Amino acid sequence: MDAAKTSLRSKDGKLALDYLKDSRKFSDKVIDDFDIGYCPENTYHDLAGRIITPIYDIYGETVAISTRHLDKNHKMRFWHESFDKGSYLFGLHRAKEAIRKYNKVIIVEGEFDTIAYHSYGINMTVGCCGSALTLFQIAFLSRYCTDIYLMFDGDVAGRKSTKRIMEMKDRYSLDVYGLNFIPVYLPKDTDPDDFLFEVGAKGVANALKEAKYNSSDVKKEEALI
Repeated sequence: MDAAKTSLRSKDGKLALDYLKDSRKFSDKVIDDFDIGYCPENTYHDLAGRIITPIYDIYGETVAISTRHLDKNHKMRFWHESFDKGSYLFGLHRAKEAIRKYNKVIIVEGEFDTIAYHSYGINMTVGCCGSALTLFQIAFLSRYCTDIYLMFDGDVAGRKSTKRIMEMKDRYSLDVYGLNFIPVYLPKDTDPDDFLFEVGAKGVANALKEAKYNSSDVKKEEALI
């Protein structure tokens, strides 16, 4: 990863760095904090042309790498090493202290959504790596907070993911353990980072406040699935 981090800051990595900072709005600090790297296009390597993001466990040990090709039309734009997605939450090693401090976590779907939120100082954000939230992950989070905000994509798939988690909460009576699952429904076809860029950190904070304990919205939004 050290070579990839160096390449990102080199002349060969300019396009990748510009994409991260301009299109994804990542700060220099989080690019370094999350150890993002780049494999130059002009190298004879399977990862050539790819932005590389390591996935760490809660202790900061590398579990796998996740990559995306700079070419949006690449036939395999997204690729990651195989790992047990249900056992890890992206960014938890960076987010755990903020989660504990504010007694809340925001769960989004992807790694880049997570990093964008950290760029805006919303450091209690983690990503579920594109998989369903598991009881194992919830058990980890319960060590740090009681308020679990579910902020998935504003499409049918995102709403279905939220519904499944709320059903799991009821099935296993997770409320008994003092956990509050709070859906944050985004506008239709809006990703968490799109929402963040539109409303800013203050707007996200307001959305969290409005969502908390608003059970009527849960039923209303589930009806749209």
